[in-house]
Amino acid sequence: MKKQLAMALMGLAACAIFANGTIETGTTSKQYVMKLASPSNPQDNCVKAFYHFEKEVEKQSNGQIDVQVFDSGQLGDHKDYIASLQMNSIQGAEINTSMLESVDSAFMLFDLPYIIPSMDDLRTMLDSGLNDTLNEKLTNKAQLTVGGWLIRCPRDVYSSKGPIHNAEDFKGLKIRVMDSPIMVRTMELLKATPVPISASERYMALQTKVVDAAENSPAIVLSEKEYEVTTTLSLTEHSLTPNCFVISNIFLQSLPENLRVIVLDEAKAAGIYEQQLEKEGLTALAEKGMIINKDVDKDSFRAMLTPLYDEYADQIGQDILAYCK
Repeated sequence: MKKQLAMALMGLAACAIFANGTIETGTTSKQYVMKLASPSNPQDNCVKAFYHFEKEVEKQSNGQIDVQVFDSGQLGDHKDYIASLQMNSIQGAEINTSMLESVDSAFMLFDLPYIIPSMDDLRTMLDSGLNDTLNEKLTNKAQLTVGGWLIRCPRDVYSSKGPIHNAEDFKGLKIRVMDSPIMVRTMELLKATPVPISASERYMALQTKVVDAAENSPAIVLSEKEYEVTTTLSLTEHSLTPNCFVISNIFLQSLPENLRVIVLDEAKAAGIYEQQLEKEGLTALAEKGMIINKDVDKDSFRAMLTPLYDEYADQIGQDILAYCK
């Protein structure tokens, strides 16, 4: 009995487990666990970027950082991740900018229709100072950091009720949107009926005709197999809402400087990697039999959506809107 107790005490002395998720043994350097959460499945480009990040970080840190990816909503959805990151129960997550509006209204910028011309334009805006400005707000209010920007293709409308050619085709359309005031208001101005539904329930809502349509990036329609319950994707390209690779500041501050640099550098690289994958979505959807409608009168939408810019200018802030000029 004494021998067993002595061995147990030796084991405890040799391996100390810390509250911040680190492990230290008597013979090896400290190891840090970094749990990453995503609501998307392994076929999604953001999840692929997380697995790319895992490979690179573990390699460059010589195994000091153990990256663990939890995809398919295993640890909740976008909204859940904010609190989990603040408590450091997860250390990184994919969060849409529409959900970060709850932290600071400056993130509403990305919901405004037709405010950002293209994915490359957004990357330029971020690199010119927008990333630093938003990160300062996020750090001050929530102790979170955007390590990388997972820029998806512009959002399009897809439906089982046929194509969208002009604003007239939106009238009466029951369409799933994210729980974002601007997204809801956008569809109201277009005379559609917006229905906020979580990402995990979107496929079922389309399948059971709770909604007639949804709007999202083509790569999401592909990875979630929503081409099975819709027929036509119309290239409305009405907004460009990126996902963010958000990291807990508690976790970042627990890392030695050399490991912190690896995490932040590779988070940024993961965003570039994801963006390169995004543009394959339309071709793949066409190959699945989905009709891709390019005959879209975007000017007819813009004319109806003009009030949005004045309605939300003060909440977003002129300093943020200035990056779009």
